[in-house]
Amino acid sequence: MRWTNLHLRGVGAALGELVAVDDLESSRPLRGVIGQRAVSIASGSTGMDLAVRAGRNALASMAIATTGPLPVPDLHFHAAIWRGSRGIDFWSRPAYVRSRLGLPAGRGIATELNAMSNSLVGGIDISARVLAGSPDLDTVLLTGGETFGPPAFDHLTADHGIAYGDGGSALILGRQPGLATILATSSYTDPTLEQLHRGNHRFAPAGTTELGIERIRERKRQYTDLVGTASITRRNHEGVRAVIDEVFRDADLHLDQIRWVLLPHYGQHLLDTNCLQPLGITADRTLCHAGDQWGHIGPNDQIVGLAHLLTRRAVVPGDHVALLGIGIGMTWTVAILRIDTVPPGLAVLAPPLRWPWRTPADTQR
Repeated sequence: MRWTNLHLRGVGAALGELVAVDDLESSRPLRGVIGQRAVSIASGSTGMDLAVRAGRNALASMAIATTGPLPVPDLHFHAAIWRGSRGIDFWSRPAYVRSRLGLPAGRGIATELNAMSNSLVGGIDISARVLAGSPDLDTVLLTGGETFGPPAFDHLTADHGIAYGDGGSALILGRQPGLATILATSSYTDPTLEQLHRGNHRFAPAGTTELGIERIRERKRQYTDLVGTASITRRNHEGVRAVIDEVFRDADLHLDQIRWVLLPHYGQHLLDTNCLQPLGITADRTLCHAGDQWGHIGPNDQIVGLAHLLTRRAVVPGDHVALLGIGIGMTWTVAILRIDTVPPGLAVLAPPLRWPWRTPADTQR
């Protein structure tokens, strides 16, 4: 869908300490396999704490780019993919984040999105559609926050080929101009892939609590043994191509006009097979050499990447940026942005890095 009056007004990110993979005990059997240099580890923080930090940065970036009074978001969507990032059961995470951000009581709703790792890029699409059909609403806040950790979810070994990182992110969307214009969005769903992350496991009986080590590898292997990797790869390629073809048609752009393509922070193999191959691009169009310092932070990857580009002035007004979200289940969303302004004061909000994020040595390794 093409949008004519939707803008990115603020963006923020929050990460933990960037710990070199070689310094982690669980890295020993994986060295050289996933191509990860470091992961973000936020010891002592919760996913909600990181979402609050990111939300404060997003509000600060909106203040830098805005003249006049700042709006209070009418809607607030929050996302987290893992039970360990969700605090406690029977409780409102969005209300906690909103309260800690100092946002007052008012009209609208604070609620959760659960498109897994596609929750925030997918949330851009959802927010655009809600605003387009709701002239009484003006501003939407999107937040996410994740913390993983052993023994239940080891950052390096819980999943095949993916290193997970801790972090949070936030976006503020609205009708008034700001940092960028959202030109178009597209989403696609293929529920035939939901068993990829369920495998042959039974649902937990009512009244029980899921405890213990997350068994992602086992469930994936069960489904892969059933249908084969070629079937999964084909359906993923179809999902990526469906959203890419539609969004570029609606935005009246071509992929070669995109300055940066922001992708999930997968390991080298999954990044290539799930993203680069179906897109038909090379890794130098992406932030893979920053993402391999942060890890896969659930739904936050692309938003952290966008904050990185803006705060480090790696984009200029007129540049186009594509965000591709992929969520287990499976869903895919693409959002196309045109950068409108890059205020110099954003630099103080830059996500941390341990090493240069894009050098000839990086691209050749």
